[in-house]
Amino acid sequence: MKRTILAMTLFTIPAWPQAEPPVKPFKYNGNGYTFFSVGTCQHRYTNVGVGGGGEGFIWRGLTIGGEIGYYRFPADRNTGYGVATLGPGYHFVSRKNPAKWDPYVGISVLGLGFAPGGLAAAGSLGGGVNYWFKEKIGLQTGVQIRVIGEEALALFRIGLTFR
Repeated sequence: MKRTILAMTLFTIPAWPQAEPPVKPFKYNGNGYTFFSVGTCQHRYTNVGVGGGGEGFIWRGLTIGGEIGYYRFPADRNTGYGVATLGPGYHFVSRKNPAKWDPYVGISVLGLGFAPGGLAAAGSLGGGVNYWFKEKIGLQTGVQIRVIGEEALALFRIGLTFR
């Protein structure tokens, strides 16, 4: 009996470490985000907006992404417009090691603004930081200069980001 218990114990102990699933290595491939923005135009009128987008890494910190949003001037209820943009960005973070802080910059090189008066070219330049308070959920803050047709906006953005 003692030999049977001893044999079972010896055969069972090596199986315990193998029963745990392997840990997947961390890999940051891209992120999606939603945002709320508030700012002003060159005429000093307040502007607010909402939107979302996403980006994927193509090499080291270099990304390619797209964004859609809706912006309006609260003082004029009839002036709302949509924007769709595409462009590159760069994240100053290692894609293989998780980090709480993820600073980034981005530029929109292809963009289109949709307004009641018609279509207009659009673009932006900005940057900010993602703070990852969970492994896959974070807070995004940033500033952006956005141009839509003849209108230029300086915006502060805050939102959630997901990876």
